[in-house]
Amino acid sequence: MATLNEIERDALTELGNIGVAKASVALAKLVGGEVRMSVPDVRVMPRGAAARGLEEALSTHLVAVSECFDGALTGAALLVFPERHCHELVRAVLPPEVGAADVPALEGEALAEVGNIVLNNWLAVVANMLDARLDTALPTVLRGDGAAILAGCGAPAGDEAPTIVFTIRFHVHGTNIAGQILIAMDASAEAALRERIAHTIRKITG
Repeated sequence: MATLNEIERDALTELGNIGVAKASVALAKLVGGEVRMSVPDVRVMPRGAAARGLEEALSTHLVAVSECFDGALTGAALLVFPERHCHELVRAVLPPEVGAADVPALEGEALAEVGNIVLNNWLAVVANMLDARLDTALPTVLRGDGAAILAGCGAPAGDEAPTIVFTIRFHVHGTNIAGQILIAMDASAEAALRERIAHTIRKITG
């Protein structure tokens, strides 16, 4: 599998940061407070390596929100974070009048809402910058280790299938949360994405 060259990496990192900046604004409205997100790193790797990387960087106990997309590109986008941060994130997005006893019953819905906001805003920016139409499905909440998360996301199967991994950092209500956004694709989608990136770079550089 081909790796990103420096120009592609810089372009995807910039896209990622613009995308999460837009998502931060939308998420801040939901939580009623400041939300900061950044993308310090982006890599492309086979699906199996991405699954192992999730566990090494975050945890073997993960929670993810997955959205399948199609159009100019086909695959699945995932927002993944350690399960231990679930409660903090859910408490941040639920109204303060919700009691602790009610939080578990609302957890799945709250996580899906957070994932939907982040992924939809992020994908909208990526689609606009790459001049690509993307249609998204409803979000799905997944739990498990890295392999289980990627197996259940709805993307084409295969340990060698390409996956773009964006490292992300959340800051919500004073809490720092590490996570990743993954774009799981098939080989044809990877080629199409590289073509879109090259087209975008040509437009910028003239």
